[in-house]
Amino acid sequence: MGKRKVRNAKKTANRRFNPVKAKLESINECFDQLRYGLPANREEYIEADRITHSYVKSCFLMIIQRAVDINNVIIEFSGQTPPQQKHQSFRALYQNGAIDQETLDFFIKALDFYEKIANPYQELALSELYDAALQLLRYGEAYAHQLENFFVNHSP
Repeated sequence: MGKRKVRNAKKTANRRFNPVKAKLESINECFDQLRYGLPANREEYIEADRITHSYVKSCFLMIIQRAVDINNVIIEFSGQTPPQQKHQSFRALYQNGAIDQETLDFFIKALDFYEKIANPYQELALSELYDAALQLLRYGEAYAHQLENFFVNHSP
């Protein structure tokens, strides 16, 4: 009898596990990390040490990658195959009404920054990265809220 209760408890827990919700919690932690590590103003960021610059870059990359992961999970749950290109995953969410045009436009631009950060041979000015990181906090949190609202409005 004891084993049966454990097995049923695991099944119930697995049914309640929502991978999108878990990923949204993870991206929110990344927002907190970026907010904590980003200096108060652009000049302070530019004058900061390499560790601060690397930290902000890492946070930026993590947030974008987590957003793409979230997009792909949502796309898979809708019965479609996730696209190969990151920007197409944001377009798919926009087309399904999960995110708005302004959020889509930002993430399309943010993917350019993502590529520049990930490719060490492309230059990205520190001032540009600082501005993009600030915008990522704003639009990234809007993205997370829009997805939460989307699921509230579209849940059975």
